[in-house]
Formats: sequence, C-alpha cells, structure tokens
Amino acid sequence: MQTDFPEPRYFVCSLTIQAAKRLVAHYNRVLAPVGITAQQMIALGVLWRHGRLSLGAFSRRAGMGKAAAVTMVRRLEAMGLVSREEDPTDARLNALVLTPKARELAPVVAGKVRDLERSLEQALGKEELQTLVRALMDIRALDLEDPARHREDGHG
Repeated sequence: MQTDFPEPRYFVCSLTIQAAKRLVAHYNRVLAPVGITAQQMIALGVLWRHGRLSLGAFSRRAGMGKAAAVTMVRRLEAMGLVSREEDPTDARLNALVLTPKARELAPVVAGKVRDLERSLEQALGKEELQTLVRALMDIRALDLEDPARHREDGHG
C-alpha cells in the first residue's frame, strides 16, 4: 500500500550515503594489498599529518567519538602501526605515535590516494570535483540544528 509521502527534493542524505559507500568500498579494494582499510587510512592520515597526539586530539581531528577512536587505536596498535608513549609534558597522559612500520607505509598510501583522487578528477572533471569538495565541506561545517546561523568561515 502506497502512502502519501512527499518526494524528497534533493535526496542529499541518500545520495551522500550511497556515494560514500561506493567510494569506501573502492578505497578498501585499492588499499587491501597494503593491508589497511579506508577508515584506517583516515586515522593514520591524522597522525601522518599531525604527529604525536593525545587520544582526545586524535578523536577530534579524525572526526570520531572517543569509543570509536579507542577501538581504532587498538586495531592500529595490534597491526604494529601505532603505539602509545607517555606524554613528556604530563605523565598522566599517553600520546599516540606512529611506528616505523607506519612511517614506511605513508608514501605508499599517499601514492594510492593521489591515484584515487586523480581518477575521480578524470571522471568528474577538476572543477566539478572542486565544487563537490567545497559543498561537502560546507555541509560538514553547517549547524544543522540552527541552519540560519553563519558558519565559522563567514559564508552562508
């Protein structure tokens, strides 16, 4: 039995979920020979770019909750890619650090990411991909509870 449910105007939620699933699956296939997943690449990327971080800082920069961050760090530790060291400024804290194995992996993964981004750029066109990235960043920055509020960068 059909209901009188209105047709969505833009399908943003559905389209972004479907696109994300396809991209993650593709990244996972490309990264499989390296031995990491897309999510692990994102987590390692935070440490590759920022170096030593507390769990809280890692969690914020990776865009994941603390429980998910703890699970990810444990997985990366078990893989020999991340270790915890006492924070030199506060002995009560641990800092996440990359192992030599993770440092060796960085240029390999970076090359694969460049290839993946190049293939997206070829498929969509440079301007289209740049527009998509800007739009996604704008959506990420929105306060969806108060959409009238301006974003941090002053646009909107």
